[in-house]
Amino acid sequence: MPRVLTDQEIEDLIQEPKPLPSNWQTRLRPRPKTRYQYDERQLEIASEAGRQFRVIARRNRQNQLDFSIILLFDDADGSEYRLIRYNGKHPSRHTNRWEKDRSLANAQFEPDFHIHRATERYQRDGYEIDGYAEVVSSYGDFGSAMDRFLDGCGFQRDDSPQQRLL
Repeated sequence: MPRVLTDQEIEDLIQEPKPLPSNWQTRLRPRPKTRYQYDERQLEIASEAGRQFRVIARRNRQNQLDFSIILLFDDADGSEYRLIRYNGKHPSRHTNRWEKDRSLANAQFEPDFHIHRATERYQRDGYEIDGYAEVVSSYGDFGSAMDRFLDGCGFQRDDSPQQRLL
């Protein structure tokens, strides 16, 4: 059974420097996934500290605004943790279950661009590690979401003008 990551451990893992290979754009450009409505690619990355991470980029073929860009941490014990997800506008409303169960104001929002973050409280109380999400206005499509994701998650890349992933 996976251990519970503290909020500080989660933030440290997200911010840990992660060098991108020179061909990261090609390796993260989603490709059709057989028998699914979405395209997907994965990229494994070792941090400077030697920890293993994966980036999963997924985009719906019918709705280009419905996407997920996910950072996973692959722990040495074989456990995997979804640390953060930059999501597009999924067709359904999102519910933050921990907050809903406590009748808090930020429990639900309509389809919008949003970021899921792993939290200690969600793990401790038996919810999905990254079930908490907040609406954001810092991106409006897959390419700008990827830019914000890379900037916000400790990735180190060459900032040439040709680096944007479409």
